[in-house]
Amino acid sequence: MYSVDKDNFKRYLLGFTQQISESQQIFKAGTLQIKKESFNHILYLGMGGSAIAGDIISDVLFDELKIPMQVVRNYHVPASCSSSTLVIASSYSGNTEETLHAVAEAEKRQAQIIAVTSGGNLLDMAKEKNWPYLQVPGGFPPRQAFGYLFFLSYQIICESIGKKISDETFHDLIYLAEAIIHMNNEETAEGKAFAKDLAIQIKNKIPVIYASAPFLTAIATRWKNQFQENSKSMAFSNIIPEMNHNEIVGWEMKNNALQDFLVILLENHQNSARIHARMNLTKNIIRDRGIDVVEVYAEGSTILQQLISLIIIADWVTYYLALLYENNPASIVNIDYLKGELKKQA
Repeated sequence: MYSVDKDNFKRYLLGFTQQISESQQIFKAGTLQIKKESFNHILYLGMGGSAIAGDIISDVLFDELKIPMQVVRNYHVPASCSSSTLVIASSYSGNTEETLHAVAEAEKRQAQIIAVTSGGNLLDMAKEKNWPYLQVPGGFPPRQAFGYLFFLSYQIICESIGKKISDETFHDLIYLAEAIIHMNNEETAEGKAFAKDLAIQIKNKIPVIYASAPFLTAIATRWKNQFQENSKSMAFSNIIPEMNHNEIVGWEMKNNALQDFLVILLENHQNSARIHARMNLTKNIIRDRGIDVVEVYAEGSTILQQLISLIIIADWVTYYLALLYENNPASIVNIDYLKGELKKQA
């Protein structure tokens, strides 16, 4: 089973707490000068694993961020981008062509730009143009550098809005993350590892992930993306309450193909009463169609802790599912093919 993990992908999962700790150190060692009064909205430029960090930051700060924040996943910045815009250009490799194109546009609009990257063209641009930047360690698959990309950008935005992050916050988060890793790693779990059991249940099914707004909006997308990249499995996601106004009707489909799906509900204990009621009703509707529904609860006492707990679980579930499918979790054949073909057409 483990022979397919030819790149020792598991080491990235085991090293997640180190990313949290190092991100705090990298930020403290940086010399960012953020003019807090000089911008009125935030643009976060990124694709894939870089972009999802911005989405999750937006969720964590949903009830604290008082200026608009937009994640841009394409070659262009919106017309609102101006000298009053704080732009965080996030590209782990530093060579993401969409992000490089978008940040060049942002510069023309005289936006305030901060780069987060391990190197590549983005780092070269930042040095040449004297943009502030934070450099993360290289050598990771971008999706597994989430800890660096998220926590550095999170600290940038918190600094920009005057939100203090205490050392205790990081200490408690690392303690919780280590405990969750311990419980989901079958080599250290006391009894069965939850993530492996869930992967066994998902095998040969198409996972559909539902989470709740406002704090878990992006986490369902993260789970979907990890299934797709790590497990090489098709997956879908949506948000409650939005899916109650459209997708819920799709479960009325009279077709045997419906039995190929398995639903994962990502839940936290801070849902409002109305969201809680919607989650229960949605679960009942789907189960009445004979579809398996698995509930995964976030751990922790804060929104940040709860989101990080679900991110860790997603990594382990999709890792084990990749092994069950005898897929190398590190490989991304189709992405590599696309990049290669696009280079030929540049």
